[in-house]
Amino acid sequence: MKPVAPAPQSDMRELILESARALLRRHGGNKLTVVDIARSLGMSHANVYRFFKSKSEILDAIVDDWMEKVTAFVESIAQRPGPAGPRLEALVLELYGARHAKCLEDPEIYVAYQRVMEIRPDAVAQRQSAILKVLKRLLDEGVATGEFAPMDTLAAAMMIEDATALFLHPLMIPTVVGKQGDQRARAVMRHLLAGFAAPGANRPE
Repeated sequence: MKPVAPAPQSDMRELILESARALLRRHGGNKLTVVDIARSLGMSHANVYRFFKSKSEILDAIVDDWMEKVTAFVESIAQRPGPAGPRLEALVLELYGARHAKCLEDPEIYVAYQRVMEIRPDAVAQRQSAILKVLKRLLDEGVATGEFAPMDTLAAAMMIEDATALFLHPLMIPTVVGKQGDQRARAVMRHLLAGFAAPGANRPE
């Protein structure tokens, strides 16, 4: 294979990660090796170790990159204009939709991510913490504007997290594929938001 031309350090790190993602699709996490990554890039495995100390560090970087994209996706929904309730509903439904699509359209990489996350509980905790903060912030906004009744917004955010785990947790989403997950998630959120609503507040459709 033709060797990869020299590239800036940041670009080389991304080339290594892209190669690792491609090999994850082909072989899964258990069979992925640094030697295979190096071979696919036409370099020695020693050169890969200049950028990543181990296969685990490469997998960590892949999961961390995914986490950053999830956080940015969630934030983009949270920052939309309008009442907090519709944004909370959109956050759950659109995040479920994106992950559901990934599960169907790129099953090999989705399974690889699942395996990595099973051995990286800290990554799962980081994801949950980031989303929980956004949920709480939106609930705080809704309380401040009178859309929601006064409440313990942290407890309420955790309630949303628990109630929607089937639709948002990467390890659970495959269990609802083909089972009207979007409709079920919408029903869950509508019930939760109705319970949060301040007396007399109109719920936008």
